[in-house]
Amino acid sequence: MPLLEDLTVYEDGDRYDVYDHSFPDEDAELGRGRLLGAVTVTPEGEYVPAGEGARYEYIAPARTLDEALGAFVGSA
Repeated sequence: MPLLEDLTVYEDGDRYDVYDHSFPDEDAELGRGRLLGAVTVTPEGEYVPAGEGARYEYIAPARTLDEALGAFVGSA
């Protein structure tokens, strides 16, 4: 389970790609680490996490990016 500080997030409009930079990926772009998934913002303003790394419970509906990132880090 990655820690919040291990995540790197890249914004592209209404999509945020989430990477774990503590886990190198040979196929990834240099410095990005392993792609965990993405968070997409719906027209209603909800942040929806998806992808292989979005496997933990989070506050739904997520109204902020921070709430949605909970799906990638879980809780201790």
